[in-house]
Amino acid sequence: MKKFLVMAVMAIMALGVSAQVYVGGSIGAWRDGSSKLTHINILPEVGYNLNDTWAIGTVIGWDYKHQHEASLNLVKFDPYARYSFIKSGNLSLFVDGGIDLGFGKAKFGDDSSDTAVTYGIGFKPGVSYALSDKCSLVAHFGFLGYLDGNDEAKAAGNLVGYEYGWGFNFSNNLSFGFYYNF
Repeated sequence: MKKFLVMAVMAIMALGVSAQVYVGGSIGAWRDGSSKLTHINILPEVGYNLNDTWAIGTVIGWDYKHQHEASLNLVKFDPYARYSFIKSGNLSLFVDGGIDLGFGKAKFGDDSSDTAVTYGIGFKPGVSYALSDKCSLVAHFGFLGYLDGNDEAKAAGNLVGYEYGWGFNFSNNLSFGFYYNF
């Protein structure tokens, strides 16, 4: 029992030595005049590097889409595990595997719906470039997985461009962010 306790304490201490907290996120705004689509999001992020290849984190933020008379206004909670599979100098390629959750309201004209819920599970590839020991630029591109929602979310989501079901999309899911490492 004593050996097990000593080994457990050493393992926890080793984890603490290699641990590194990062904060950051992304802000986005898009307006397509021809389709009258407006998309705004503020997605702060916090994470914890477990070692050189694995990290865990979450995005907690706000996502808003409006087109014609329909809108979907969501609070997002997207926990993930990150695997960095290539590191070369300051450049790192990674993939985030996680769960996407959104809670909010759908609106059609002047009528507001019951709670709209979106959910999904999947993978988001990305690239990180370390500007210094403390600062990194990050980009995510695409999604591979499953997205769905309740009836309220689907009704508004279909009108404002959300896609539901299984699949991959690497054409227009590009986001840029900034991380600060403690």
